[in-house]
Order: sequence, then structure tokens, then C-alpha cells
Amino acid sequence: MKRASSPSPSRPRPALRSSKSGSWAWRPSQVIITGSAKGLNVTLKEGGTRIDDVVVNGMFTRNKSTYTGSVTSIKGEDLVAISNTNLMSALSAVTPGMVVVQNNALGSNPNAIPEILIRGSNSIATSAEEKAYNNPLIILDGAEISMEELYDLDMYEIERIDVLKDAQASIVYGDRAANGVIVIERQQVTDSKPRLSYNFVPELSIPDLSSMNLCNAAQKLELERLAGLYESDNGAMDKAYAYKLQNVRRGVNTDWIRAPLRVPFSHTHSLSLSGRAQKIDYRASLRFSDKYGVMKGDNRRNYTLNFSIGYHMRDKLTLRYTANYTLTDATDSPYGKFSAYTKLNPYESPYDEYGELVKAFYFDPEDTSTTSEGYQANPLYNATLSSFSTSRNQTLRNTVDAKWYVTKDFYVSGQFNIDVKSSQSDKYVSPDDAQFLGENDPAKRGLYGLGTGKAFNYDGKIVLNYGRNIGQEGSGFVINAGSDIQHTNATTSYITAMGFLKDNLSDIKYALGYDSSNLPSGTETLLAKVGFFASGNIYFRNRYFADVSYRTSGSSAYGKENRFAPMWSFGLGWNLHKEKFLENVEWIDVIRLKWSWGYNGQTTGSPYQAITTYKYSNSNIYYTGVGTVPIRMGNPELKWQRVLKNNFGINLTLFKERLVMSFDYFRNTTKDQLMTIPLPASTGSEDIVVNFGENQNVGYDFSVAGQVIRNKNWAWTSVINGSHVKDRIKQISDKLKNTAYQLEEDNPLKLRFREGGSQYDIYAVRSAGIDPATGQEIFINKNGEYTFKYDAEDEVVVGNTQPKLQGTWLNTLRYKGWSLNFVFSYTFGGDTYNKTLWEKVEDIDPRYNVDERAFTDRWKNPGDLSRYLAIKERRSTTPHNSERFVERLNELWLSSATLTYEFQPKFLKRLGFKRLAVGVGVSDIVRFSTVKYERGTSYPYCRTINLTFRPTF
Repeated sequence: MKRASSPSPSRPRPALRSSKSGSWAWRPSQVIITGSAKGLNVTLKEGGTRIDDVVVNGMFTRNKSTYTGSVTSIKGEDLVAISNTNLMSALSAVTPGMVVVQNNALGSNPNAIPEILIRGSNSIATSAEEKAYNNPLIILDGAEISMEELYDLDMYEIERIDVLKDAQASIVYGDRAANGVIVIERQQVTDSKPRLSYNFVPELSIPDLSSMNLCNAAQKLELERLAGLYESDNGAMDKAYAYKLQNVRRGVNTDWIRAPLRVPFSHTHSLSLSGRAQKIDYRASLRFSDKYGVMKGDNRRNYTLNFSIGYHMRDKLTLRYTANYTLTDATDSPYGKFSAYTKLNPYESPYDEYGELVKAFYFDPEDTSTTSEGYQANPLYNATLSSFSTSRNQTLRNTVDAKWYVTKDFYVSGQFNIDVKSSQSDKYVSPDDAQFLGENDPAKRGLYGLGTGKAFNYDGKIVLNYGRNIGQEGSGFVINAGSDIQHTNATTSYITAMGFLKDNLSDIKYALGYDSSNLPSGTETLLAKVGFFASGNIYFRNRYFADVSYRTSGSSAYGKENRFAPMWSFGLGWNLHKEKFLENVEWIDVIRLKWSWGYNGQTTGSPYQAITTYKYSNSNIYYTGVGTVPIRMGNPELKWQRVLKNNFGINLTLFKERLVMSFDYFRNTTKDQLMTIPLPASTGSEDIVVNFGENQNVGYDFSVAGQVIRNKNWAWTSVINGSHVKDRIKQISDKLKNTAYQLEEDNPLKLRFREGGSQYDIYAVRSAGIDPATGQEIFINKNGEYTFKYDAEDEVVVGNTQPKLQGTWLNTLRYKGWSLNFVFSYTFGGDTYNKTLWEKVEDIDPRYNVDERAFTDRWKNPGDLSRYLAIKERRSTTPHNSERFVERLNELWLSSATLTYEFQPKFLKRLGFKRLAVGVGVSDIVRFSTVKYERGTSYPYCRTINLTFRPTF
């Protein structure tokens, strides 16, 4: 059996109509004159390239069968089938090596933008801002967008997504591509008739409190008694204990954690109209999303308007103009942080004897000072005030695309984008808020924070494309070359006003003054970039192929001696299944080996990090004028941070596409990492940015897809994706070595970095457990000796948060018009520092509510075998990082399930529909974990149920 040759990567004949992405549609390319013949047998031949056969990188396309880059391509309809409400979750479910970083504090907060990692972190992050340095580049229809824009993107508008992982796949983006690239293309006009589509997705969210295990009123009061809080020589606390005991006996057991929660109803609507008239096609879409979280009062409302019109002059020239406007209004819950409710004591009632909300609770009712131990504000009272926290973001993007087919083998494409953005955030804290209790100065009661931002950005690119087949044996080459530019001009400002006389006078104009300790501040970003690139692909008999790419990028953010940085990539590939000794093996469809090696760049830090910058200060006012203070010392030799990527991949397709497998092994090494080092005081500046870091990510990702059942009515496809990344710090600055960075608020664990170690290492003092005789913890020092004394100098690596393996298991069942998709997610082999054990079980302040295990599982009497210290052990003034709180985290959860029914065309035709689909989906259904911890500490997690109604007319 002889295989047909694969479609050529070069541009098809002009008779083929191209989409915006450069993928090719089907169209007759041969005309036969019948003459007087009465009968004619016609055999159709494959003459175009399907969407599955090409790779799109936002600049040009490549034939997947002769491309050495590591790319995962996903259709938009497949993403919707997995989850029609969470694009990031659906994308990570089908992309090996991509992870949506779980933020246990933020939970399911609708206004919290997640982070995405592709093959690990290339930069060492010591703060929340620096974590963004590891986010991938996101390209939508050729233009760069933010992570927030991806978060709010209409899933039903997506035609396809290509995730570019290695150097060869993403080389054309140069300095922006070190963390991978997500290339998204919206749907294009495919039907000459006007088509109207509508999507309606209502959603119900249910708070998930299954991980909470707090003490009830009786347990909490008894825990306080055992902790000795009511013991005194003069009986000063007897009255307080009697009052609380009376509350317990009369049935007061307030379920505080449910008080700020709700079961909200959210809904999303999208409407699109498209069509074609002779040489013009058009598409307009409107989307409205009204999403509510499970905390009362919060909301995220998004409006999107998109319009596109294209002009086609024969098969020579295509022009397209696209306008996109997005408005997002976000409101945070006035009920505050969820963690505040988990600390409130259940024997306290939120209302007093008159039915009025209590402003605050005092552990000792006789001591009503806000500085007294055990003082707690009542967040339910604060929620009734006029306080608010809102934000508004607007973006207007204008895009012009052009494509000119000069000859059948040569065409030119170009694009120019203009972005205008504005933002505003307002936060008002009422003067009646409980945090101002005890403050008698009206000029210090109440706060208003106002932040504004605006930006004007533009970018453009031009690409020359030439491809040619050589002979009839599937040989040829493709060459792409071009240039791109970027310009960013953005400013932000922030002021804090103080002193409000009444709760409802909530406008900033009613402020009595400004916070002298928090002067008006702001930032300015002025950045220019330019790049030139060339990329070539050569293939011989569709068996052997190679890619060579080169790019030079220039940026104003680096030293004048290193404005431009070279980046390159090289790749080789072999279609082993095309060899003669395998051509007759019918159960082998594809065996493809690929290898690529090259550099990508990474832009991090301030745009002014290479030049000496100063600031004016009103504390330096002299008779000659205002003095300046240096902020940062410039470094004219500052170079680009680059990542050397080495990737080896294998793709297998067997048994007539019944089994499809892919495996990639990679090694990414960050060179010349940007780091801040301190300077002597004599220089007048605190620090300087230098190239002094190097770290490495080594790992693999894989995908195994099998068609378990495939017949006329039934189909079952099962896909397992997985990845593993292990990082190693090869070189860092002395400042990074000698500094411990706070991981998160109220967490004793700190980030420490050592050469040869990992940025995900957990440092703590080794422990032999709790001494049964004394109830004290037995520590193990660096010399291996046992001691009761804790010493932070004995901290060593006791775990690593990176899992050994993580991924998804996706299943799709189809029966006629029915389809069922469900996704299991898993993570195995990583460690975690169980903050719940430290904060809510052992190192507790017994004046606040805690985990039930603090009452039931702690050491009480000599001889007890317990994991936790005695209750009377008070909260330590210096946090102890003990190995006892490090646990192996293995988790498996059913992250989503969607059932959809697609009505039959014959039935729809009678109703006037072209297409109609209905469905129901559920997310985060059930979870199994080896670690018992609180999930959603500052904002709870939730389970969602959504419906789908999708008619097309």
C-alpha cells in the first residue's frame, strides 16, 4: 500500500481561498470541459490543507508534518466542549506542559486573574509582581493582549489556539517568547449567506466549604479553658467565661463562614452576525457577561463589541479592518476577606439584644480597647456601610490587516494595531468602619484611594512569504522574513485621601485632607522595540526536514551597548513512516522525530533599569530649588535575559488514527538573568540591575489519545496529558542567597534560594516529632543531634512543591447527537507546607476560632502519642518552620463534566434553524487529596452548574 504524498507547505494555487490565519479551505482547482459527453466519472483529489495540518504562529503558517517546532493546536469547539465558562481551565486540560497556577488564598474570586506557566518558571520570582514575568505571551489575531483580556475572552469566538512551547515555534517573537506563546484566532466568515448566532450560558455557583473543619461553640470554649485563658488569681476572667458559657447553653452556635456567602446566578450572552456579499465579508459580535462570585456583593461585568470587514480583490489582495472595544467593571465584596469569618468565635452572636449588628467583639467584655488581645471587628457590620472597592478597565483596539499575493508562490502580509487603554480604581473605607474605633480625630477616620491609568500603544509587522515545491516527490522549501515594531506609552497615578465626616459622604471631594505618610505616587512607561527575523523550512520527499530561524531584537530597556540581541533556532526532523521499510506496515500511520535548539528572549523589569533615574522629593527643598534623589544606578552594559531551549520530540499515530501519542523532552536554561544587587551607601543609590543569574528547567510532557470505541453511532475518545518539570538554580547574586522572602501574608514559610537548589524548595528545621513525656518538639540540628531548642540556622531543604507528575485525563463519549465530556485533573509527588496545620491547629491564638483538630488531636498528658504540641503552648513570637508541617500532596479531582445535545439538521430545517445545541456542565465536582487543608482562605472555592443554549439561524 502506497501512501499519498502530504500536502505541500508552500502556498496553494490561487484557486484556493485562504483564511486570515493562512490555513486553507476546500475549493475546486480543476475544470473539465465535458463537450458532448453524456456521462462523466469524476474523482475528487485532496487539494488543500486542513486546519489540523498546519501550525499557526501569528506571523505565518507551517505544515505540521514537516515542522520541527513543539506546538499544541486546539480547535475552539473542542475547548467549548470541555468548559464553556473557563477558557484557561479548558486550555490547560488539553495542552501538555501548561499549568494554571492554583492560588489557594484567592479561590474562585471572579476578579482574580490566574497565572499560567508553560514548562515551568524561567525567572526567579520573589514577589507577586515578579511572578508575572513567567506568564506566556498571548497573541489574539496577531496582536498582543494581556492575561486579563484572555480571562474575559468570548470562548464562542475562538476558531483555534496554538500553544508554542520551544525555541523554533516561538522564535519570531524574539524577546517576548521565553515563556511560550499562546496564539488565538477568532472565527472568520465561512458562509456566503447571512448567519445569526446566539449563545446563552446561565450559571449557578455553590460555595464549597467541605475543607473547613472549625470548632463549634462548645469545643471552642472548652479549648480556651484548657489553654488557661480564664485562669487568674483574682478571678478577673470569671465573668467573661460565665457570659460565654451561658451563650453556649442557650444554643448560640453561629455559623460564621456561611454568613457572607450566597448561591449566585450568573449569565453570559453573545450574539454574532456574519455574511459575505461579492468581494466583501463582514462579521459583528456583541458579548455581555454578568458574573457573580459566592461572596455577597461582588461582581464582574464585561461588555465586548467586535466588528470586522474584509475586502477581497480577486485572488490577489485581501484587506481587513477590525475594531474591538472592551469594558470591564469589577466590584469587590464589601464583606471583606473570608478568612476573617473563619476566626470569629461561634459562641458570639452577630446581633445584640436589640437586634442591631454588633460593631466588634472583645475577648474580655470588660476590656473594650481595640488593642486588647482577642479584639475582632464584625465584618457583617462593616458590610452595611457605604464602603466600596471598584475598578473599570477600557480597551479600544483598531487593526488593519493586508495580504497581497504577488505570484502563486510569493505573498506579503502585514498588520498594524493601535491600542488605547484607560483604567480607574476606587476604594472607599467608611469612617464608621470598625477599624476606626477608638480614633477620635475626624481627619483620620475614613479613607479613599483613587488610582488611574492610561496607555497608548501601537505595533506593526510586515512578513514576506515565499514557498516552492521542487519536483513531484514532496520536496521544497518555505522562506519567511519580516520586521515588527512596538511602542508603549503608559502612565499610572495613585492618591489616598483621609478624613470623612459621614458614612454616606463617600466621594473623594468630601475628604478633609491627604495621607501624609502615603504621598501621591505614580509610574511612567515609555518603551520602544524593533525586530527583524527570517525563517526557513526545507523538506525532502516529505521524509527529512529542517528549520532555521534568526531574529535580532532591539529594546530601549537595555544598556546602550546592548540594545540589540541575537536570537536563533535550528531544528531537524524525520518522518520515519515515509521510509520504504515502513511503508507497507499498515498499522503505522505516523512516526515523526523532531529536535530543536535555540534562544528565546525574555523582557523583565523596569523599562528604565539600564539608566540612572532620580525622583524629586519635597523633603529636599532648598533656596535654589528642589533636590533629587537617585532611585537606581544605571547599567549601560545591561544585556538581554535569554533562554536557551533544547527540545526533542516524537509523534506517533497508529492503527488508522485510533491511537495518537506525543512525547517531548526539554531543557531550558536561562542565561544572563536580570538580578538586583545592593550598592554601597556612598553611591547614593540602593541597588543596580545586573546580568548575574542562571537557572535551568528540565522535564518532559506527553499526550496519549485513543479512540476506544468508533462505530456508526458510538464513539469514545480518551486522552491522558502529563508533564514534569525540575528546576535548578545554577547562579544567583549574594543578595538573593542571603535574603528570605515572604511567601504570602501570615505564612511562616519563606523563600530561600541556594545555588544548586530549586526555587521551589521548602526550607525548615527537621523534626523527630513530639516528645511523649514532655510534649515538646524534638528538633534535629544540622549535625544530626536531637534538641528541644529551635534554631533557624538549622533550616535545610525538607521538600519541594514541584510535583513529580501533573496533568489531566480527558474523556469524550458520543452517541448520535449526544456528547459527554469529563476531565479528571491530577498532581502527584509534590510537597506542601500545610499552613492549616501551622495556623489553625498548632501555632494558634486560642482567642480566635481554629480547626477542630486543635481541640481533639493535641498532646495533653505524659505518654500521649500526638503530632501536635500541647494546647497551653502559646503562639510563638518567632515563627518556627518545622518539618512536621511538610506533607506529600497527591490530588485527583473531577474538574469538569459537560453533556451536550446537537439537534439533527433535518429537524432543524423545519424550524428555520441552521444549528441548535443545548447542554449542561458542572465544574470541580469531587476532589481526593492526601493532605487535609483549608481551600479558599481569603475567598472560598465553589462548584458551578451551567446550561448552554446555542441557536444559529
